[in-house]
Amino acid sequence: MTRTTREAILVSVAIPAHNAADTLAETLRSVLDQTHPSLDIVVIDDGSTDATSQVASSFGDRVRLVRQPNAGISRARNASLQACRGEFIALLDADDICEPERIAVQLEYMLRSPELLLCSSDFSGFDHTGILARSYCGHYYKRCSAEQGGPGARYPQRGTLDIRDCLPGGPAQPQSVSTLHGQVYEQLVLGNFIHPPTVMIRRETLEKVGMFDTQFRIGCEWEWLVRVARAGPVGYIDRPLLRYRRSPTQVTHHPQTALDALHVALLIHRLDPSLRRRAPRAVRRHLGGLYLSAAYALSELRPATALRLLAVSVVHYGTLRRSSLATLIRIVVPERILDMLRQGKQRLRDRRNR
Repeated sequence: MTRTTREAILVSVAIPAHNAADTLAETLRSVLDQTHPSLDIVVIDDGSTDATSQVASSFGDRVRLVRQPNAGISRARNASLQACRGEFIALLDADDICEPERIAVQLEYMLRSPELLLCSSDFSGFDHTGILARSYCGHYYKRCSAEQGGPGARYPQRGTLDIRDCLPGGPAQPQSVSTLHGQVYEQLVLGNFIHPPTVMIRRETLEKVGMFDTQFRIGCEWEWLVRVARAGPVGYIDRPLLRYRRSPTQVTHHPQTALDALHVALLIHRLDPSLRRRAPRAVRRHLGGLYLSAAYALSELRPATALRLLAVSVVHYGTLRRSSLATLIRIVVPERILDMLRQGKQRLRDRRNR
């Protein structure tokens, strides 16, 4: 395929947005600055109460805006996918920033690897203080950390991709990038390591696996990625193609995140009960950790439920871990007492350091 033919391929960028007026313009500018010219940019305003729609509209006909009542991330993602017109679709969040070559590199990879249903990439991380890490995947996903072998431990095969035609400087900068690919279903069911805002899919992938499951408020992305991985091979580009914005208001900090992760895992195992037979120890540890996280998340809001979840976690682990004891204390001791203990401990440290 010639470069001209490749550049004519329409790629949709699907962006759900809720009260994203402060960040959306920067996100959209990063998409419009892509080295791939044929773009279909879709913003779903999911019931925002700020100026999100006005920001999207300010870009004129370069951005298609769809408004809907607030329905949550799964329905907003589905609405964005349904509105897309491209042969390939890139997912993006309304507060992240694409590197200029993101779409071109991912499209090149997908065209050269027609067996892949999906590809994702590494990403950098930043917050209001500046850059957190130029390669953030291993920080954000424990299963991609250096201690657990990095992303390479999750994918069975390796490769390289020539990206010289994808870079802003053009062919004067010959470069290649490492890639990973293969069947990752057995790995993905034990915890997500594919970052949704870095994902590009083929339109046929949606026809094969369907949309996001709207029963999950937050965990819909992991559940959907598991469905994709069960249907076929996926790929990973070992180059940061996205700048991920960290913020204390993100849903990853919400108690529902831990609950949804547990409910998704239970659904996965109901649909594929053979997982427990194939990897019993790994499954027990994974579910034990999810029950423990859910217990910790509900320790103040619903202590009775948290205690039941903690008990199930101990059964899965087969022992009472130190983190289990910490969660138990958080459940049974009022928060004001814990605050007093923490303050006393800090005063003691301060005296020792004088």
